Amino acid sequence: MNFKLLYQVYIFSFSLFIFGCLADNPWEELESDYDHILNVFGLVSLDSSQTSYIGIYRTTDLDETSQNFIGVDTLGWCDCENEECYCEDEESGYWIIDSLYEPAALIKDASVLLSDEVGNTYEFSFLEKITLVDTIYFDTTFTFYGTTIDWDTTIYDTNNFRINFYVDLTGTFNPQPNMQYELSIDAPGFDPVSGSLTTPHVPSLDSLVQQGSSIDTVRINEPFEIFWTSQPGLKGFLTGEVIFGNWWEDSLDGRSDCGYFDPFIIDYSDNNQNPSSVYPWICNETEETFPVRDYFIRLTSMDENYYEYFIVGESGEYSNALLNYPTTKGRSIGIEGGFGFFGSIASDGLMLKISP
Repeated sequence: MNFKLLYQVYIFSFSLFIFGCLADNPWEELESDYDHILNVFGLVSLDSSQTSYIGIYRTTDLDETSQNFIGVDTLGWCDCENEECYCEDEESGYWIIDSLYEPAALIKDASVLLSDEVGNTYEFSFLEKITLVDTIYFDTTFTFYGTTIDWDTTIYDTNNFRINFYVDLTGTFNPQPNMQYELSIDAPGFDPVSGSLTTPHVPSLDSLVQQGSSIDTVRINEPFEIFWTSQPGLKGFLTGEVIFGNWWEDSLDGRSDCGYFDPFIIDYSDNNQNPSSVYPWICNETEETFPVRDYFIRLTSMDENYYEYFIVGESGEYSNALLNYPTTKGRSIGIEGGFGFFGSIASDGLMLKISP
């Protein structure tokens, strides 16, 4: 008997044993009985395009639903003259409706304060949603007893974008590099939670070199080098993204890999990594099938908490065998008195072009 056959026999026997046990023993109803604690996700961002925020939740019971239905929202009007709309005969259009949910464990009534090392304190307030108004015009011209009446109808449709984070609504919080920040959270019915971090340096990308020359248009399928300014600090995370493209159409045509590369970590203390060599994913495209597009290279600096939670934690410090991927759930980095994470990032980017 070879090894493969022996392995199959073993698996089959083990399966019979398990199902036999399940047949003889009914499922036991499990109940959780413990005091809930807060689960915090907080990010201090030094990027103007990324708002700093604090998400606050509580631990949940085993038999508790994860989300609550809170209503519906109209996403917009789909005009039947648009080929992307699916209309019945003689139908002019229809409203696109979306169901709205929010986490059942969401905490909305906490007091959240951030303080820096020079004595400034900032209050973060809960922001449930942002409401945007769309203006939709209908041409409702009609004829009445031989007279044509021009009558345009205007409908104002509101779109609600769920936020569910605590943010600075005053606009006064402007985090600085190499600054220590303390987080304080008090929520009714829960033990207080605190956190601390030191923000990273703001990185600086200098140039991109391909085939020995500094360029502003990247050729796909060819390696290139990225130069950045050396600085003290921990680690950086380098990524590339083709923007303003239609990812869905590209993926159907097999072009979604063009310009992308495996993100990697840069150690700022290692001068041998400057410049950093990048090897893009291979794709077979021509100027006819892949037009010139915008290409954004980003270098993101991380504080120690961010690095420990997302990089070290995700690399296998705690691995979930059932889900078959590393996870950091249940860990607390930068947080005292609860679960979660409190960290900081800062980034710099180069806006380029990419073409075959």
